[in-house]
Amino acid sequence: MKTRKLLVILLALPLLAYCTKPTPDNGQEQGQEQGQDPGQGQGQVTPEEDPFAEAAPEVKNGDLILVTNEKMQAFLENVKYPERDYTETHILDEVYGPTAPGNADKPQEYSIRWTKADAEGDKTVKLWEDDGWSREMTVEGGEYYVNIINLRPNAHYHFEVKGAGGKTVTSGAFDTKGLVYQVLFKANVRNARDLGGWKTKDGRTVKYRMIYRGGRLQPSTLTSKRGKEDLKAQGILAQLDLRGKSDVLSGPAVDYMDFFAPVIEEGYTQMLKDDGAKVKQCFEYVAACVKTDKPVYYHCSLGRDRTGTLSMILLGVLGVDEGDISKEYELTQFAPYEWATSGGETTKMTRRADYKGAANYIWNNFVGEGESFAQGVEKYLLSIGVKQAVIDEFRSQMLVK
Repeated sequence: MKTRKLLVILLALPLLAYCTKPTPDNGQEQGQEQGQDPGQGQGQVTPEEDPFAEAAPEVKNGDLILVTNEKMQAFLENVKYPERDYTETHILDEVYGPTAPGNADKPQEYSIRWTKADAEGDKTVKLWEDDGWSREMTVEGGEYYVNIINLRPNAHYHFEVKGAGGKTVTSGAFDTKGLVYQVLFKANVRNARDLGGWKTKDGRTVKYRMIYRGGRLQPSTLTSKRGKEDLKAQGILAQLDLRGKSDVLSGPAVDYMDFFAPVIEEGYTQMLKDDGAKVKQCFEYVAACVKTDKPVYYHCSLGRDRTGTLSMILLGVLGVDEGDISKEYELTQFAPYEWATSGGETTKMTRRADYKGAANYIWNNFVGEGESFAQGVEKYLLSIGVKQAVIDEFRSQMLVK
């Protein structure tokens, strides 16, 4: 994938800064692994008493930080589902299961801070990775920190804050860890995450920052300037709306995006059987976006059934273990209640219900004896008219060692 210029910036860095009576640095040791509770150590003080009272935990030079939400991370680390076995689910276990409304679809947030002496004057904040991605922003004078969110897991970041005259106020580098690259747009677009990061059965990894899945993306859920800025900063340049006639968009949520909407009324088995021609269109659209270096966001209403089915097809043909694909599907349950479920049907989110029907449709109709789920998904795509060359090119572009 060729390197995009700064127009394609793939990280949202919302600023929540407060200018008040300054206090000393919080005294965390450099090089330590950060705690995961965004409110940890803040106590009950107000911004008038402590300018960092509402800041996210600080990240310093040498830190290793978890960027996947800690509840989701625990589920991903501790739960292992066998392929083609839907007899149980752990997504509703008390240790993992979020209570309604859930907020574990929010990635961990951190802050870069500076001292009282450097509070005056505008600041230029730069954050970059070794692979060429970078972002710059201006922070108004009098502010003591900037919050950063939507950090990519397993990456090495550099940061630098400069004041008037180009003086370096603070700088450093830190590393991130996590199993899923979550993204949050600050204007009520939820249940969103990068499809990258999953391991395939042959040891490769699905590439980050090309394919995103989530809940509905439309003007009514992008009600603020901040939400639109965060979406643009994430680098998403194409939108695939999987909804039916009653709520599908006629054009993109923001005008600079490429847009496609095949109009799909139902998900899961019905989608695979009755709308095979439209699944073909969806796959080819995503593959074309990848080929042209155009990160794409696909969604239905909640990001659950139709979105989950397309995710199963995309991850399946890439060779991700089917047990892991079913686990990815369940991650929607970590979103707020109104985004994770419909009509109070909480258990329909789990592998025991709709996902089972979709996966078994592939297993029962397209996977021969001794064949893998990936081979079955490939045979399904070929059966609905997708060309082998398109599948092969999609794999070559989306898998890295």
